[in-house]
Formats: sequence, C-alpha cells, structure tokens
Amino acid sequence: MEKTVTINGMKCEGCATIVKENVEKIEGVQSVSVDLAKKSAVITSDREVSKDTLQESLSETKFTVA
Repeated sequence: MEKTVTINGMKCEGCATIVKENVEKIEGVQSVSVDLAKKSAVITSDREVSKDTLQESLSETKFTVA
C-alpha cells in the first residue's frame, strides 16, 4: 500500500531525515521517501497508516501532516 502525504515545516535535508526516521518507526511501514522540494512523503506499508498515526510519529518534532 502506498500513500503520499504533505509534510509542513520541512526546510532542509536535515528536516527530511528527521521525518523519514520518525515515520519509519510506525508499525507496518516498509519504506519512506521524502521529497523536500514538494514537501511530501511517499510511505509504503503493509497496512493503512492514518493521518493521526503519522502526526503522532512526528509529535516530538515541529512538523505537521497536512
């Protein structure tokens, strides 16, 4: 299952790395590809990943899921 989401607050490659590392910790997530220019992330998982779950994974960062 693949899902593309907009991530608000990313400004640099370091931001993209933080988003990637946090989203990869979600159970069932197989891969995460972050596009800084588009301010988006493509998430591949073996199950549905809700917006709430994504936001929770970023709760200790300054980033939000649009």
